Amino acid sequence: MRISFVHTKGGVGKTTNSIMLATAIARRGVSAEVLDADPQGSASRWAEVAEMRDDKLPFPVRQVDARRLQRYPASDGWQIVDTPPGSAPEIQAAIDTADLVIVPTHAAPLDIDRVWPTLETVAHRPHGILLSGVLKHRRLYHETRDLFEDQGVATFYNVVPEREDIKALFGTAPRELYDFDDICQEILEIEEMN
Repeated sequence: MRISFVHTKGGVGKTTNSIMLATAIARRGVSAEVLDADPQGSASRWAEVAEMRDDKLPFPVRQVDARRLQRYPASDGWQIVDTPPGSAPEIQAAIDTADLVIVPTHAAPLDIDRVWPTLETVAHRPHGILLSGVLKHRRLYHETRDLFEDQGVATFYNVVPEREDIKALFGTAPRELYDFDDICQEILEIEEMN
């Protein structure tokens, strides 16, 4: 299964979500790899720093451009694609080759404003919104979830909570999965339905 994290805005958690989801599925004994389609190479740098710290990730991270991603062979395991912001060719390749596109977003007006053009871009592929970096007891979280529900936008039930520990994970092999095991389970259930 190929899952692409896509959002035209930067800073919404695409790289962290990619690494954490790959970690969660790898812990279940499923082969995983992260395909780093972001020219900035944040996922690749994460893996490099983790290895320098003798804290290697439990899956490979491979740098890919749009052409390589389009030709990259499918796998029996999970391939998680981390994408850049903007409208790069890598984003379109990640969308077009995905079995599932996940659009991570914070419950913040600026991030949500960029969700709508992102959804137009991914409309031809199975997709869903993943609320990331949220505080479930806050007004903005509830307003955002209600907005997506009112607009008929598929939204994951599970969310990525706002946590300092998650923000500090860069360059490590995550020990704690936080809510990512639940997100992983939700994706497995979606996969079974299709």
